[in-house]
Amino acid sequence: MRLPARFEPPRVSQRKLLLLAASVVLVGCEGAIVGERPETPKPNPTVEVPGGGTFTSPFQCSTANESTATPLRRLSVAQYRNTLRELFTPAPGFDALTLSASGLSKLPIDDDALPFASLDVRFSEDHLTAWYEISDALATAVTNNNSALTALAGNCATQTMANTACVDGFLDRFALRVFRRPLTTEERARYHALNDGTRDGKELFRSLFFSLLMAPQFLYHAEVNGQALDTAEKNLALDGYELASRLSFHFWQSMPDDALLTAARDGSLLTEDGYRAQVERVMADSRTRATLSSFYAEWFHIGRVTRFPTNAVFTAFAQGTTIGQSGADHLSAADAEIDALTQYFTWDQPGTLKDLFTTNLSFTQSPHLASLYGVQPWNGMGVPPSMPAGERAGLLTRVAFLVSGNQNTHPIHRGAAVRRRVLCDELQSPPALPPDALAPPSPHPGLTTRQRFENKIANQPCAGCHVQINPIGYVLEQYDAIGRFRTQEKVLDETSGALLNTLPIDSSAVAAVLADDPSLISTGAELSDKVAVSGKAEACFARQYFRFTTRRMESVADGCVLERMRTTAGGDLQTALKQMALDPTFRTRKVE
Repeated sequence: MRLPARFEPPRVSQRKLLLLAASVVLVGCEGAIVGERPETPKPNPTVEVPGGGTFTSPFQCSTANESTATPLRRLSVAQYRNTLRELFTPAPGFDALTLSASGLSKLPIDDDALPFASLDVRFSEDHLTAWYEISDALATAVTNNNSALTALAGNCATQTMANTACVDGFLDRFALRVFRRPLTTEERARYHALNDGTRDGKELFRSLFFSLLMAPQFLYHAEVNGQALDTAEKNLALDGYELASRLSFHFWQSMPDDALLTAARDGSLLTEDGYRAQVERVMADSRTRATLSSFYAEWFHIGRVTRFPTNAVFTAFAQGTTIGQSGADHLSAADAEIDALTQYFTWDQPGTLKDLFTTNLSFTQSPHLASLYGVQPWNGMGVPPSMPAGERAGLLTRVAFLVSGNQNTHPIHRGAAVRRRVLCDELQSPPALPPDALAPPSPHPGLTTRQRFENKIANQPCAGCHVQINPIGYVLEQYDAIGRFRTQEKVLDETSGALLNTLPIDSSAVAAVLADDPSLISTGAELSDKVAVSGKAEACFARQYFRFTTRRMESVADGCVLERMRTTAGGDLQTALKQMALDPTFRTRKVE
């Protein structure tokens, strides 16, 4: 696809845009390092855990400003969409996302199989083709809409020919927001060169809009300026505009607003008081709530099950609930409950990570999900109702975390989710798996799910790893495959759904949340409490939030910032979530 010749900016063919984008990626990689080990690490902090055992922090810190160089990254799909929408908000009624929907549908999605989709920083020709179509569509739409064109470029943009002052005004306003900084003299001259007398006003601005939206400075996070903080010039302080962008994309997943750009221009963002004031303002914005909702949902893998089966066995299994009835909203309500829970303890109350894992309050406003829990729906105001005594505590015992997508629980999946997502334990797969190792054991009328899984892994080479995983899953056998609390398991015929047997649940196990904890537990509430006081939850929070916001995996050299985040995470959540932006490393970049 190409622009009509009269509209195509000089030297901006699709082939050359491909080469330009590729060159930006290569140039950006030159200053990145994988991470270097601190020369004299301090001993990892060790803390006593309530109820017995110790936790040793996995993070080492030796130098206050130690960090890893951040490689050049394209905007994530979420960041790109958010930024496109906000770029055009000064034009009332101009819906950039709707007008570019065709191109957006062709943009490769970020890989949600990674710990966080934002970690996907791959670039392909498909990205460029989609960006090209989007830029073409928006440039056409805005120049065919006089009110939008006037709002974004001024009245002069609709005149037969645009003068230098008209182009300068556009570059000072719209291009500033596209680049998230003022243009350099060279960049300004390049865009002025488009006004060579061969295009009337609208044709010129169509070329300008297209060129700006295809610029690498828009499509990538480019941090190329800064003041050296050491004689080796390996650590640089970000300039005001780079800091404004880092702050806005960190909390909003979008471009800086006018207030941040103003603070960058007048220098107040580089003062301690001015920076902290902007952090507080940005943190209080509703866009930060939306970003943190995404963080919690991805951290806990919420929303992975999107529909229930309609076969006979699942219908029989779900008897006694409203699943399958018109208007029943169990899955969407389960996702909304986790969002409400995390939002409540992050924003409405001075909550902590421990609250997320131990609260017995029910946050669902759905009568269908509330009925499954045995509570009244919450009206969204005041203190939410409490769950039945002893049945549930925190995130790990909610439907959104427990639901499997069919009538069978999967203790291994549940245990692995807690180990990997919540505790950040490393689980290694054996070098060679036996045949059908990953297939769940077949139902048996005389065996519970736990017994079937125990039989399957007995005397297998993978048994050693499952000692870490399965006990946690066995404790969560207190809850069936749709998250109902139970003391007995119903064994159903896999075809007809006929009841074959009812067996007592054994949910007792040595969960060993901490390796040196031999205590036997049997309830989801006990497991949640073990997680909450283990010290691991804070360390895992630090890792996961770091990955989500920096869009990279941590390295040894990030030990200082991670350790500071871990210690802060023991307090209220707002302070913990703010810590990343207040850390000294946030306002610097490292190069080599």
